[in-house]
Amino acid sequence: MQDLTPPAFGTNRHFFTLRLADPQDDVLLRRIGKLRAAMRSTLRHHRFRIDAIAVLPATIHMIWTLPHENTDIANRIGMFKARFSKHLPPATYRSPSQIKKGEKGIWQRGYWCHPLRNAAEFNRYRALIYHSPVQAGLCKTPQDWQYSSIHRDLARGYPLPAPLGSAAPPVIPQPFEIARVAL
Repeated sequence: MQDLTPPAFGTNRHFFTLRLADPQDDVLLRRIGKLRAAMRSTLRHHRFRIDAIAVLPATIHMIWTLPHENTDIANRIGMFKARFSKHLPPATYRSPSQIKKGEKGIWQRGYWCHPLRNAAEFNRYRALIYHSPVQAGLCKTPQDWQYSSIHRDLARGYPLPAPLGSAAPPVIPQPFEIARVAL
């Protein structure tokens, strides 16, 4: 069994952004059940904890904590993307390279990843995640967005993170729990 105790900052806790190739697509919300199934399947094969997540129509923001002995981020992200994509038809336009590689052209290649070095960074990126639907004009408050782990955190008694630019004490969800996130 993998060690899933909370690690020190800077090694195993990361902020991610994944984007669809078509920024106008809303397939992440239209196929939220398939997205959840892809995440659960990835979690079963390669454990990690989802500290925060918000799913927007064409973007996913997340903070993951990985176990000490297995920090293979690229494999987890690739597995997640592939498991979700297999349920979808190929994009209308795919490059010759995508066709040759058997890619469906659903996701932007790669992902944005930032290791979190301390509690202040964790708090800042958690606020970014939870306030992202508001900033995108999708809702008025973070609590209004149903595709977010903010509801889990509020139910556990963690305060709503202050919007970026506000002073707020660091809030690091504890105790460590694995993937009980309703998107």
